Amino acid sequence: MTCDGEPSAATVTLASHGGAGGPVVLTVRAPDGWQASWTRRVVELAPGGHERIPLSVVPAPGARPGPGEHLVGILAATPAGEFEDVLTVTVPGGPVPAGRWVRAPEPAVTVAPGERGRVRALIGATGVRTALTGRAHAVSPYGTWGLIGPAARPLHVPADGVAEVEFALRPPLDTPPGEYWMLVKAVCQGRIAYGPAIALRIPPRVTYSKDE
Repeated sequence: MTCDGEPSAATVTLASHGGAGGPVVLTVRAPDGWQASWTRRVVELAPGGHERIPLSVVPAPGARPGPGEHLVGILAATPAGEFEDVLTVTVPGGPVPAGRWVRAPEPAVTVAPGERGRVRALIGATGVRTALTGRAHAVSPYGTWGLIGPAARPLHVPADGVAEVEFALRPPLDTPPGEYWMLVKAVCQGRIAYGPAIALRIPPRVTYSKDE
């Protein structure tokens, strides 16, 4: 949706799959200063049914803090749990298109078997005027999952800001020496960004004789 300061219309679609049904509480979370045609609504959803609910939003004056992507969250509290979707409202006039990115400050990390290391990633969102929440995932080939733990970290990216996440490297003592790889995937509000491949270098294990 593109918005130039006037009310913009959208539709919230609520659907039940299988035999699920019952009351659903919908909550709209708009950016600070924005207005929505409604912020809370209770819908009685029939098993296998669906509802379409109109929604309009109006940006704050000047769409502060500026042009770009602003996120309006719609949270559905159901008997089966909570679900969230996001309406992206683009306010034109920004110098560059909004985007998400992942960078690796260290393109290669060396850690010996039995020791501990870390992999860092910088995750940011340019032109996104709303904070992003989600998870950062370490992605690596089958057979290397035991080197990294935990493989998922909570993620909070400030509006137009940068977050840093760290993954621990814990190669077991019997890890064969060699060069492995991993990358970091950021998942926030349905948006996915991949970072570059990072080399994980495992040197041969150093052993000492009894005389040393």
